[in-house]
Amino acid sequence: MVLDPASWRRSTGVRIGLYQKSRSARLASLSAACLVLAALHLAVHTPAVLSQVKAPAAILVGVTVSITGPFSSEVAPFKKMMETWAEMVNAKGGIPLKQYAKELPLKFIIYDDSSEPAEAERLYEKLVSSDKVDLLLGPFSSPITMTASTVAEKHKIPFIATAANATPIFTRGFKWMVGVEDDGSKWSDHYFAMLKAEGKAKTIAFVIEDTAHPREVGFGAVPKSKEIGLRVVVEEYFRLATQDFTSIIAKIKAANPDIVYVAAYPPSAIPFYKQAIEFGVKPREFHFIHHGAGFREGVGSKNAHLVVGENYWMPGVKGGPNVDEFEELLFRTGIKAEAFPWAAIYFFGCEALRAALQQAGTLDREKVLTALRNLDIQTISGRLRFYKKGENRNPNAAWQGTLDPFPTQIQGTGLTAFTSGEYVTLWPRQFATGKHTYPRPSTN
Repeated sequence: MVLDPASWRRSTGVRIGLYQKSRSARLASLSAACLVLAALHLAVHTPAVLSQVKAPAAILVGVTVSITGPFSSEVAPFKKMMETWAEMVNAKGGIPLKQYAKELPLKFIIYDDSSEPAEAERLYEKLVSSDKVDLLLGPFSSPITMTASTVAEKHKIPFIATAANATPIFTRGFKWMVGVEDDGSKWSDHYFAMLKAEGKAKTIAFVIEDTAHPREVGFGAVPKSKEIGLRVVVEEYFRLATQDFTSIIAKIKAANPDIVYVAAYPPSAIPFYKQAIEFGVKPREFHFIHHGAGFREGVGSKNAHLVVGENYWMPGVKGGPNVDEFEELLFRTGIKAEAFPWAAIYFFGCEALRAALQQAGTLDREKVLTALRNLDIQTISGRLRFYKKGENRNPNAAWQGTLDPFPTQIQGTGLTAFTSGEYVTLWPRQFATGKHTYPRPSTN
């Protein structure tokens, strides 16, 4: 059929109109698709979108402290110390987290574990399940930490062990914990390095409490003493409940060692020392691995004079960028490092906590754990990182820290120059704040 010109124009017009309508629809669809892609691009690449994630009111950190019980003399004031540190951090704005594009305040939730492992376990369960904390700091002592850390592993929440360095804690293959202290067997390595450099002591007697941390310290100290040339004349272990040490003291008195080295917590160390003095034991040096306020007050400042032990930080030690902050913290709380030497360990935990959160930029547990494991910072007592499996003295241990204590000596009886004795850091030389008095004057 042949169309006349008018019909052809009408037919062509219809087709052109249909084509134009179809083309417009395609263009509209294409524009809509571009808008969707642009929105997706902005959601992925625009940092401002991160701020739309609702931020929590605060970063919640759970911890127990032995406010009562046998360990209270060592750590009871640390509840106030951690709360005050959070106030100091918050006064400066808080801790910046990229996930929320803002700084968040820090809040500690702290309970009294009564120096009991079972009570600590119950309370850490409460912190995670009821209080919904974001991460955990560990309690005081290896025995309590051994139990408390199982809660973190069960709930898959980061746990920073503070005052716990018994290696069995770190050979269980736990994923969710790190610890700021080094292997317990290295506890007195600096002390024995000092004795070797001095070359005066010849014999040593060991008295070791048969619990996790003291035993670990002893297992490292005994071979180390032999390595530097000391002759071990007594090596005795005792049960935790022991209060009568006369049989051990008799052996020590007969052996007459240059050094009596006691690896024990103050509740056992105090009666041992009192009985040793009563029975006339007079070595050239007494060494108690824990000789802080609890020990010093328990034996009396006069008897504590010239006793040597270990501490992680003492006034005058300048180990890292946060020393001024730590000194201000001690001033605000009225805590004296000389009286409560483990304050430094708890501050190591705080330093690690803050650095890991800043590096992670989030409260995501996996990312915080990864940041902790990769941490490498300068603390108030030197470098802190965490050993991977196979790197430390025990090849099966993982995620122990690199911080070791320094030998310190109580100098002053409280009757003359000092009120209750000053703790002098003896070694390494770069941290020393005084000289080692050896032997004790009464044995010259």
